[in-house]
Amino acid sequence: MKRGRNSNQHPQQNPFEGLNTDGLQALYSLAAIRTLREGEFLIREGETDQTVYVLLQGEVRIVKDLQGQEEILATLGEGNWVGEIAFARQIPRTASAIANRPLKVMVIDKATLNAMEEKTQLFFYKRFNDLAMERISQLDQRGRDLAFRNQELIGQIFVASRQEANYGGSQLIRSILAKVPRLPLFAGTLTTKLLDERISVREVGDLVREDPALMGVVLKTVNSPYYGLRVKISDIHHAIVLIGLNELYHIVLGEGIRKTMPDTPKFQLLHAHCAAVSQVSFAISQSSGLGHPAQMATIGLLHDLGRCLILLIKQQNPALVVLIDALDHAQLGALLLREWNLPEVAWQTLAFQRYPEFSPPSKIPPEVQENVAILYLAHLCCEFYEGGQGNTSTAFLNDYRRLLKWDRYSVEDIAVRVLLPVLGKKLNSFPSSFREVLSRHLEAGGSQPGVPAGR
Repeated sequence: MKRGRNSNQHPQQNPFEGLNTDGLQALYSLAAIRTLREGEFLIREGETDQTVYVLLQGEVRIVKDLQGQEEILATLGEGNWVGEIAFARQIPRTASAIANRPLKVMVIDKATLNAMEEKTQLFFYKRFNDLAMERISQLDQRGRDLAFRNQELIGQIFVASRQEANYGGSQLIRSILAKVPRLPLFAGTLTTKLLDERISVREVGDLVREDPALMGVVLKTVNSPYYGLRVKISDIHHAIVLIGLNELYHIVLGEGIRKTMPDTPKFQLLHAHCAAVSQVSFAISQSSGLGHPAQMATIGLLHDLGRCLILLIKQQNPALVVLIDALDHAQLGALLLREWNLPEVAWQTLAFQRYPEFSPPSKIPPEVQENVAILYLAHLCCEFYEGGQGNTSTAFLNDYRRLLKWDRYSVEDIAVRVLLPVLGKKLNSFPSSFREVLSRHLEAGGSQPGVPAGR
């Protein structure tokens, strides 16, 4: 599949200008002539042979494979050289050369050159070097042009996203938000304290005990197949000891969110996703020493409230599905948290959570940069655990790994060798669905502790 056509077409020229008559005669007597049909490969990207071709007739396109798409770098006609960089620098081919129409080329390899006089060899090596330097200069300029274009696009996307995301001034959006039930008092209190890092195990236990209905829900959830525990839990203290405080947060907050949203299969899937992202965000914060683990766990659990809200709006307005799908879930979620009077750190993180997919950290307010980076990397790790390529863009991944001081590590390194040992220690306290996903990786031998040596 072609991704575009580059107008960088090189004019016809004399490829052997400066070579004396004896050298030309030797070349034509020693070099092989090869013909190709339209569409045939003259050179394949990644090959390691050191052969240079001179185009005698026809035309080739120089292409780069970008995830299955053909990016045309240049079009070369008669008199041009192809392949001199790999010859001069002894590196794998960085691009392919494909015949645009029937092609005739002269083949110059090591054996051909070695059979020539020293003076003729020097001519060719100098020519190869000059051509290689010219190509490198062209690529360097292309890189600068692309970097400039990239910055321009980032700026335009950033401005557009800021303009489109002014949902706070929309009376329609505000009227929709006003109809969403507020978080129950127990969930709002717990969330506020968690986000401010001002809560203890005893406070959580007391909060649950003060609400008999909530305590019943917590014990029912802990004893359900969702956790799959082998022993019966009869009191909150026992629950905290067995599943941990962080899991109890998930149950209490999850129950609060469920009271505001429809109990449908789609919502349940979103909630399961949020629970997984929450656990991984906690582990990333803990392992990196950045952010606040409990705060990140809470933000992870709340981060897709905007998607939940969209499901709710669709349910209430089925005739407007197309328009509703165009809404920015991140901004909706942030506005909802503001309506609930939750701390700024929470709704600011939600508001900027999509930015890593199209902009570097510098476009995000400094006070939530780390939170956004942790949430972004948690998504990528969850996608890895689930065994597939997700929809999350990685164009600026290196910038966010650098922010977390993990720039030497791939997502796989982080997910398997850094986080999995940490998550594995708490495996029995996780919901069964997330436990099963992690167990597959642990069984595959991905639990070796220690931060990798970087790639």
